[in-house]
Order: sequence, then C-alpha cells, then structure tokens
Amino acid sequence: MHPKMNVAIKAARQAGRAILKANDNRSTIEVHEKSKNNYVTNIDIEVEKKIIATLQKAFPDQFYITEEAGHFGNENSDHTWIIDPIDGTNNFIHGLPHHCVSIAMQFRNKTELAVVYNPYLDQLFTATKGSGAQLNGQRIRVGNKKEFTGCLFSGALKYSTKVFNPSYPEAVLALHEEISGLRYSGSLTLDMCYVAAGYLDAVWTSRDAKIWDIAAADLIIKEAGGMLCGLDGGLHYLQDGRLIGGNPRIVAKLTKFLSPHLAK
Repeated sequence: MHPKMNVAIKAARQAGRAILKANDNRSTIEVHEKSKNNYVTNIDIEVEKKIIATLQKAFPDQFYITEEAGHFGNENSDHTWIIDPIDGTNNFIHGLPHHCVSIAMQFRNKTELAVVYNPYLDQLFTATKGSGAQLNGQRIRVGNKKEFTGCLFSGALKYSTKVFNPSYPEAVLALHEEISGLRYSGSLTLDMCYVAAGYLDAVWTSRDAKIWDIAAADLIIKEAGGMLCGLDGGLHYLQDGRLIGGNPRIVAKLTKFLSPHLAK
C-alpha cells in the first residue's frame, strides 16, 4: 500500500462519520448559497477542516487545494492534496444519501493516490498509480460493453449553450431509446467510481466540474482499466471540467455520438 494511503483513508472515514452524524441530526445543518443554485453547508466546512487537520498533521509541509478553503500550504512542495469534503452537497441538503468524500494526492502534478468514500453504504474506493483500483479492498474493473445496447449511462439533459447545440436534448432522448437507462445522480465523483466498478458503463458531464470533483475518481477509473477524455476527445478535462469516462470502446462511441451536438 502507498505509504500515504492509510492517512488518506483515515481522513476519509473520519469525514464520513461526521457526515452521518449530521445527517442523523439534520437540525444542525446550515445552508448558504454561494451563487445561484450553488450551495455550501456548515457541514461541508467542518468536514473539510477535519480532513485537512488529519492530513496536515502527517504532511505539514505540503500543498493543499480544497473546495471551501481554497489553495494553501507550501507551494514549492512536490505533493498536492486535492479535497472535496462532500461531493453532492445538494443531495446532502435534501437528505438524499448519495454523496461522498473525495481525496486525491498529486506528485509533481500527476495524481498518484485516490480515496473516495460513500459513508452510507460504507463504500471505500481506492487507487494508487500503477497498482489498480479497489472497492473495500477488492479489485474492480470497468464494464466490457462494446455497443450502446444494454448500457447504463450517467448523463444529464441540462446543458450550457456554450458547450452543446440546441440539438443536444433531442439526441440524448434518442440515445435513451438505444441504451438500457440514463441516470443523473447529483454526485459526479460517485458516478465516476461506479463506472470504475462496472455499475455504470459510462459517465459524461458538461457542467464545468472542478479539479476536486474529478481528480480522485479520474485515477480510480484509469486504474480500473477505463479511460477519460474531454467531450471533444481531447485531454483537457481536468482544466475545463467536461468529460466522458468509461471503457475505451464506449468512450470512443460516445465521443462520436456527442460530436455533432457540440457548440463550435
């Protein structure tokens, strides 16, 4: 096991317990709107502080990128920790038990370690570069579908006109007739991990996801034998937050399918 993995897992599990405690006593949850339809709670902030405290105790001279506290620490460090205390805050606010803790560690800008934890189902997804991906210690692999028929995808009809043409919703509805089902769960990180585990066959998003939404699950999918790319097939998805993930054959087919509907 990567020497930093035990600390990251400890931080994720502590965060998960705090989330469950808050969910059991929902009167403690305070909701604030950061921007239109973009929310944060006091629990996001408290959980993030717990994660940071655990990591900084072990690694005091490293750099940190977090959703709520921003960037801080030693900018000259080779190691960067990327933290999302609750991916799926809107679900958490509504009491929907589908969200997770996400922690990634990069070495010289390459993700080397990933931990994603869903406390409600006690699902611990982990990966280290070159050593595969696991769910609760058991190796996971992406699905092996070659065609859309029978696939279960995660995507959304909601879109930005700067990303997709007006033809996009009709195209997705047509795709829905070809596949077995289309889901949109509200937690991109968990959906990416579910692709890695083979529960979903592919995921795509055009919602300008941030690096803390993507970094950990990106490594988990890749170490599970999958691939990710931008909506146009490029490799800039960590920068613009628009991606497709799945096994290589399905990603290639989805890229081709979505291409005519991308805004030029």
